[in-house]
Formats: sequence, structure tokens, C-alpha cells
Amino acid sequence: MPSTSAPQLLGRLSAAARGPLADSRRLAAAGGALYPVLTLLVRLPQTMVPLGVLTTVALVSGSPALGALCAAAVTVGSALCGLAMGAAATWRRRWPGLLLVGVLNPLAVWWLLRVLAAQGAEPAALLPACLLTGLVLPQMGVVCRLRWQSLLAGSDRGDLLEPSQRHESVMDAVGTVLAAGLAGLLAVRLGPAAVLAVAAALTVVSVAVLLLHPSARLPPVLVPWALGRPPAPTHAARQRRRRQSELRLLPVVGAVGLGALVGSVLGAVVVFASSVDAVVSVSWLYAVAGLTSAAAAVLASAPVGAGRLRNRWVVTAAASVLAAMLLSVPDDAAGMVLVLALVGPTVGPVLVAVHGIADQAAQRPRATVLTTVTTSAMSVGIAAGLVLSAWSGEQWGYRTAALWPVLSASVVLAAALRYVHRWQRTATGTGR
Repeated sequence: MPSTSAPQLLGRLSAAARGPLADSRRLAAAGGALYPVLTLLVRLPQTMVPLGVLTTVALVSGSPALGALCAAAVTVGSALCGLAMGAAATWRRRWPGLLLVGVLNPLAVWWLLRVLAAQGAEPAALLPACLLTGLVLPQMGVVCRLRWQSLLAGSDRGDLLEPSQRHESVMDAVGTVLAAGLAGLLAVRLGPAAVLAVAAALTVVSVAVLLLHPSARLPPVLVPWALGRPPAPTHAARQRRRRQSELRLLPVVGAVGLGALVGSVLGAVVVFASSVDAVVSVSWLYAVAGLTSAAAAVLASAPVGAGRLRNRWVVTAAASVLAAMLLSVPDDAAGMVLVLALVGPTVGPVLVAVHGIADQAAQRPRATVLTTVTTSAMSVGIAAGLVLSAWSGEQWGYRTAALWPVLSASVVLAAALRYVHRWQRTATGTGR
């Protein structure tokens, strides 16, 4: 029995590793060899700016809670920017909006740095500057997801749409760890303000790259943000529609919970780093979780059936609850690194699963709207988890901050279980 099970396990792991590589090769053939790589690089500022704000404000003010609040303001502003960019995706002349954001972002970062230098840690001056910086910080993940649709439609490769969305989920995870590592290196070598300056420069480069890429000249794929609903003459039809609406809502709830998990882990990390006088190393610690998360996301991006995707959401969400409980254990930096390395592998697969479920919960082209909303909902969750964790940790200690990741992961698990339950009822047409 062991002699047959071991090769089968190795075969499954080999297939899981080949799946993402095969997707990447096919996407590179359809969009150009460099385009999949560009979708990673353009994401870096989206993580670097909140981390730079968090570290800079926490150091200047000595308050992790204020740093978290300012970083959350950036994240909320970026979520609003992502929704606006998604809503404008059907415009035939989309480039002026992206160009405007690319010009305004470095100006907003410059203003934020001036406010930090002149006002120190005055919340009344910091929060508006942080919110404005977020409002002109483009969510390149949304841009890339929508751009793939135009690119694949233009090359008549609609069969690659689902692999392209899996690729984008992996890039979300890989971009987070790469940005966190770069932010940590800059903060240690040049100071946390350098993180913001480099992120602003990267934003300008990213916007220029996307505007000059050949796919920018392709016509947009129509995305109805408000689809009319046909009349439902029967009670059964109305009941089924309510179940389907809940199925579309639950991935959004799961994304909010996942974002809150990521944000509350970061909030707990900054509280822990403050207690050991290592705030400038927050990005390094956060990158540990991001590294294992990215590796797990790559393995989880292999194509699977709808049933296995639902099961993966439940299993990985349950694992994230158990892993989050470990955050209250460490007392030193080595223990924290070990725990973060264990938390990370539960986050990446949940990210891939939630986006995959959102893509399946609604028919095209409504699925595009749902994935865009899901991306912004995760940013809102990050902001909420970051503020709640850092504030409670500053008030009542690190152990209190470590409770929020557990609560956040529980929301993800509850949404997964509810989704499976409602899907079974919808598929069989029974129950309420």
C-alpha cells in the first residue's frame, strides 16, 4: 500500500507544479513573453506605499495604531480607485484616467512626505494626505485582470480567460512578498521615507508601461455594472434568484475576511515589532508570511474542478484559523518568523480559491464585475483588520492584537461553509 500511495502523491504534486507553468507558457504565447512578468512588477507600489506609510508614521509618532490608521487610509483610498478604474473599464478612451492617476500619484506622495516632515504626527494633517495618496494609487491588479480580457478577446483566445485570472491571483500573492521584501530593504538601508519615493517612481513607470503596451490599443470588453433583471413571475424563481445573489455575495464576504486576516496579521506584526524596538524591520517580518503564501498560491493555482475549488476554500480557511491561533505564542523574533512562515501557506490558497469562486459564481460578463468588487473588498478588509489589530494591541498588548487574525480567519471559514451549503441547495433546488 505505501509503495503505491507514494508515487501517486508525487504524481499529484508534479501535476500541481506543471499546471501553473503550463498556464504561464500559454499566456505568454497569447500576450507576449514579457506581459505576464509586467503584471507582477506593476503591482509593487500597491503594497509598498501602505507599508512605507505604516513604518514611517509609526517611527515618527511612536504609535503603531496611528501608523496603522494612516496605512488603512491609503488602502481604502486605493480600493475606491480600483472600483473607479473597474467602472471605467468599458470606456473606449480609458487612457486619460490612468494617465491622470500616474501624474497625480507622485505629487500626492510628495505632499505626504512634506506633511510628515512639517507636521510630525498630527492625525488631522496626516489622514487627508494618506487618503489622497490612496485615491491616486491605482490598483494594478484590477487593471491587469480587465486588460487580459481585451487582450485575449483580441487574439481570439477566450479559452485562456480562466487561466489568466488564476495567474492574476498568483501575481497578487507573489507581488505582495516581492514588494514587502523591497520595502524592507529600502527601509533598513535608506529609511522608510525612501520606500514611498521609490513606490511613486515605480507607479509612474507602471502606468507608462501599461499605456505603451500594445494591449492598451485594443477595444475594451463590455462590462455591465448594472444589468437589468428580468421579471420573476413565480415564488420559486424569486427564491432561486435570492440564493444565486447570496452565492455572488459570499465570495465578497470571504474576500473581506481574508483582507482582514492579512491586515490584522500586519497590525499584530507592527505591535510586536514595536515591543522589541524593531519597527523598521516590519516589512521583513511581513515578507516571511508573504513568501510562504506566494509559494502555496503557485501550487494552488493548478486548474481544478468547481467541487474541488469549493472544498479547497473550506479546508484552507479552516487551516488559516488554526494557524492564526499560533500568533499569540511567540515571545521573540525567531518565534515570530516561524509562526509567520506557518500562517503564510494558508493565505495564498484561500486567495486563489476566493477569486476562483467569484469567477464561477456569476456568468460572464457579470463575473468581471464580481472579481473587481472582490479585489476592492479585500483592500477594505485589510484596512479594517490593520486598524483594529494595531489599535487594540497598542491599548491592551500584543496578545490582544493576535486575536483579530483568528476572528478574521473565522469569517473566511464561515463564508466558505455558507457558500457550500447554499450552492448545494441551489444545485438541487431544495430548501430556503
